[in-house]
Amino acid sequence: MIMDRMIRCGCVFALRELKGTIVKMYLSKKSNRSSRVVHARLCVPSRLSRFSVLVLCFMFLFVAISSMAAPRIVCDAPKYDFGTVIGKDQITHEFILTNIGDEPVRISNIKNCCGTKSTVEPMEIFPGSNAVCQTIFTTKNRYGPQEKQILIASNDRKNPYFELKITGTLKKAIEVLPRYIRLGKLSVGGEIDQIITATNLLEEPVVLESVQSTVPGIVGEIIDHVDPDPGSWTIKLVSNDKLQAGKFSGQIRLNFSTGAVSVPILGTVTLPIKVIPEQIKLSLSTADKAVKRLVMLKSEAPFEVISAELDDGKGEVQINRVSDKKWTVELKLNPSDFTASCLHVTTTCSEQAEVLVPIL
Repeated sequence: MIMDRMIRCGCVFALRELKGTIVKMYLSKKSNRSSRVVHARLCVPSRLSRFSVLVLCFMFLFVAISSMAAPRIVCDAPKYDFGTVIGKDQITHEFILTNIGDEPVRISNIKNCCGTKSTVEPMEIFPGSNAVCQTIFTTKNRYGPQEKQILIASNDRKNPYFELKITGTLKKAIEVLPRYIRLGKLSVGGEIDQIITATNLLEEPVVLESVQSTVPGIVGEIIDHVDPDPGSWTIKLVSNDKLQAGKFSGQIRLNFSTGAVSVPILGTVTLPIKVIPEQIKLSLSTADKAVKRLVMLKSEAPFEVISAELDDGKGEVQINRVSDKKWTVELKLNPSDFTASCLHVTTTCSEQAEVLVPIL
């Protein structure tokens, strides 16, 4: 800061002296002096003019030297080619950054390309010192030629955004279809009809070591395998237990000798008997009058309603058969002395022997 002020003051002083010298020369020429005198004044300036010239020379030299003293970031290998990779989830590489300047390099930001994450340690690189830029490239579900850029933002005036690159080719080892499974609506005791096919795309043999499922009640069974190269597998999803009602999501994981391949899976498990409405509301009813409520139970398969009763035993309950797949339960209640909280319905359906309908 002090040196900058000195330079500015010296420049102002030198410019004033030069201006004065030029004015004197102009006036001397205008006063009709001989050309010899004018020539002498041009060639032999005053002591003050000589001093101003020396000041300007000194300032130019100082500016030239100071411009050379600056941070400078370099890397011996700014481009990393990982070649051809098969079945890897991520690739890690370390770039060595060096400061060849005369001032510290201060890294202010790291801009990563999609799929990459980089960290630099330390963020301030002193002259002649090194820093390590560790980059992690997530290769999951990426295939074909790859080129990822990492920009290192710093106070290097010549190269404020230093570029690093990661290149290579990602090759798929196993082709799995479908890549995404949506089972839709399933019943509690229903069967699952879903096939997964896997094909080896490599020249060397691949082994399917195991099949895992993260969804309770769903497993994968290998039902067909072609042993010759390239090799293929057929996996069938089956239910080994009753599925819980509601929405589910998870993965079917195929563990090959070249790595694991995961297939997302989701669906909804519905109960075989549908209740309409799902809740009985009495809050808006008149307290001093008896009210009627109707509950319908229906299913895609025939069933029977054995009994229906309120948990407090009060009120009238009547069961009506509409068809083999549809039943109604009619309630007559008096809200003033009603204390029940649920309607209990017993059916012949093995997957849903008891139906509970809340009363609000």
